[in-house]
Amino acid sequence: MQLSNLSRVLIFLIILVSITGISSADVINPGEKNIPFSYQLSNIQNYPDYIFILHGTPNPSMEVLNSSEFSFYKLSTCSVYAVPVAVFNQMQVNEMNDTQVSEFLTSDTRVARSALKLEGSYGTVNEANPLQSALIILNIDSIQGNNLDIQKEKVIYTYSSGHKVEAPFQSQNQTPEPTISGQSWDSYVYFIALPILALALILFLIIRRRSTN
Repeated sequence: MQLSNLSRVLIFLIILVSITGISSADVINPGEKNIPFSYQLSNIQNYPDYIFILHGTPNPSMEVLNSSEFSFYKLSTCSVYAVPVAVFNQMQVNEMNDTQVSEFLTSDTRVARSALKLEGSYGTVNEANPLQSALIILNIDSIQGNNLDIQKEKVIYTYSSGHKVEAPFQSQNQTPEPTISGQSWDSYVYFIALPILALALILFLIIRRRSTN
């Protein structure tokens, strides 16, 4: 009986830790905000013989892509798959359940798969940061057999003022840092915000000294 009770406690603790871990990953610290990633396939119209599908963990199971921007859950990791139109219709992919979709996309020899992993979130930044969103433009380089070659072309950062800044990818593994009118956010803080704060402090001290005199 004691062993049974201990087992139940251990199972309960494992479930509790798992739930807490998932919940904490969703929590944003005070004073911070999440910056979402969105994506767009720039030349999808050049491949009319294929249906492009977004599939990820934990979701989405299947999302048919077009030339519009797309995004997904911030903790998901997704990949893009290319399915010939004839195969898509023959297999009735739209009628598959989640397990069948996953098996089809990852195992069927007629499906072309991209090795590029897409993340749902850029990350968190300070609330004072004017950065609002990040759009990554993707380019389909080729489809050869089971290989779908997709490259990150550039990222477009949007700020609270409506201003947009584009930055090309120099490396597929490193997203260019966001900038504000050609300057990095760190440069903005150090060279603009801090001097303004310092000047305000000096003026405050001068006024306070005069008032005491």
